[in-house]
Amino acid sequence: MATPGYTFVEKALARAAGRNAVTAGEIVEVTPDRVLSHDNTAAILRIFQEMGGSRVWDPERVVITLDHAAPAPTVKHAQNHTAVRAFVQAQGIRYFFDVGEGICHQVIAEQGLIFPGQVLLGADSHTPHQGWMGAFAAGVGRSEMAALWALGHLWLRVPDTLRVVLHGELPADVTAKDLALTLIGALGSDGALYQAVEFAGEGVTHLSVDDRMILANMMAEMGAKSAYFPPDDRTFAWLAPRVARRLGVSERVARARLEESALYPDATAQYARVVEVDLAAIRPVVARPHRVDNVASLAQVAHTPIQQAFIGTCTHGRLADLEAAARILRGRKIAPGVRLLVIPASREVYLEAVRQGIIQVFLEAGAMIGTPGCGPCMGNHMGVLGPGEVAIMAANRNFRGRMGHKDSAIYLASPEIVALAAVEGRIPAVSEELAQVTDAIISDIRPQSAPESGMILHADLDTSTVEMRFTGRAWKYGDHVNTDLIFPGRYTYTVQRPEEMAQHALEDLDPDFARRVRPGDILVAGRNWGNGSSREQAVTALKAAGVAAIVVKSCARIYYRNAFNNGLPVIIAPEAVDVIENGDQITVDLGRGEIHTSQGIFRFPPPPKTLMHMLERGGLVAYVREQLAH
Repeated sequence: MATPGYTFVEKALARAAGRNAVTAGEIVEVTPDRVLSHDNTAAILRIFQEMGGSRVWDPERVVITLDHAAPAPTVKHAQNHTAVRAFVQAQGIRYFFDVGEGICHQVIAEQGLIFPGQVLLGADSHTPHQGWMGAFAAGVGRSEMAALWALGHLWLRVPDTLRVVLHGELPADVTAKDLALTLIGALGSDGALYQAVEFAGEGVTHLSVDDRMILANMMAEMGAKSAYFPPDDRTFAWLAPRVARRLGVSERVARARLEESALYPDATAQYARVVEVDLAAIRPVVARPHRVDNVASLAQVAHTPIQQAFIGTCTHGRLADLEAAARILRGRKIAPGVRLLVIPASREVYLEAVRQGIIQVFLEAGAMIGTPGCGPCMGNHMGVLGPGEVAIMAANRNFRGRMGHKDSAIYLASPEIVALAAVEGRIPAVSEELAQVTDAIISDIRPQSAPESGMILHADLDTSTVEMRFTGRAWKYGDHVNTDLIFPGRYTYTVQRPEEMAQHALEDLDPDFARRVRPGDILVAGRNWGNGSSREQAVTALKAAGVAAIVVKSCARIYYRNAFNNGLPVIIAPEAVDVIENGDQITVDLGRGEIHTSQGIFRFPPPPKTLMHMLERGGLVAYVREQLAH
């Protein structure tokens, strides 16, 4: 019998925890190689100071960018940026990238700041992006980033792994974005909830560095904790000159260091689930409003009129994306009534696009060019949508209200489809019926063996018997309630006091909630609660509004962590959710693991002792303050 091996994520977290080995389900304390924050640094700084922090544990490991609202569109944003710059200078943080340098995920890769096999924790939900190179990269919340600044370590659960085996090669007119959307459409937006995604198979060798970045980035939209591509010659050739420039060594030396750092899964590693993908069967697709897994063929959405097209973001602002769109736009004009916005992912990309004449093509076609950064992606910056407007964009998220007004609509597609739509003024038609997402394209070859998503969060820890009981009125909602619906992204950097956040809680989902909620009320919802952004305000707003607990069928990983870190318990209890009705009076007994309803008592595994202690202290801020005091 073969000796059980280890997945990539098990090896990477073992190294970061200083352990010989760890296995899925274990809780480990890791010291990351880098930590990342962006404009949210201003809010993290306030939490850091509230914790009693004064000096970051290692300024060489801290990376900060200003990219989400760049340049500052309001005085409040400008004040935040000023505070960040002062903090960077006072702390001696070398890896700071100011307005105009680009999006954090692109800049980290371009600057060679993380190696294959290393660990990056970032206060951004798309941190899994760096899995393209074979790094472990995961998103965390604001409070957790403040704790990392203060202590230099953080607890993580070692996730189970979903292995995606790629066979063959994508057709010439099909992109990695089509593959990403097809995968998410087939497996669902919670298809990798609290799992790592590991790509494998001979099909990987046909994917460019840009393709791998797209796929790793988009795995956040499938609920993944991290993503992984095995580093190969393409990886090392792309990184080596960048690392050599940063470290002042030869490319040969840089490549040797990269190869030495890389980690690979064992052939006998154990996986929660394995799926196979026939790349030759993938066809161009789009994601329809208001879910990334609401995937359709072009034929199903053809001729839908649009008012705005957008090419950019951390998913699609690279040179290859701009080149692909420029090939379609060359010699053509944008349709009347359509706005095309193009935002390069970084200054490096922008400069090269200028040198190659790509920017000229966009301008001659009638496009607008934005400062390198995130742009209107989260509805926070210039280029947002008005009521009733329809946009198609090469980005990663299309939630209701994501890019402006809650009554606007967003379609997601590749840069090529977005460029065609800008010229035609509508989502382009196709000459023949394209294949829809079917089991013939993506097939399971091993059933999922992990427990109910969310339930696995309670594994391998002693539980507490502390009495903690809540009784309140139930507010019930459905599946896939995302962070943009819980707290709209447009308020992220301008609404900062908890009591103000409470006024916008669930604003785009239930406009009456903030006015009618009472202290002690309990939220009840279906699957994948809190998916989307790492935005901690989506927890703070509810807690400030008086919500005592959240009962769900399953919960997005970062939201779950953010909730407990802020003293708001999340309970995974699918059976209870099924019987609770809106307005019911229910009681949650956290210590006993019971939910009392009019239909009976439902049991759930009580939270681990670590999380109960967090609740007892009122959250992570108080917990870290105690640690620093000792």
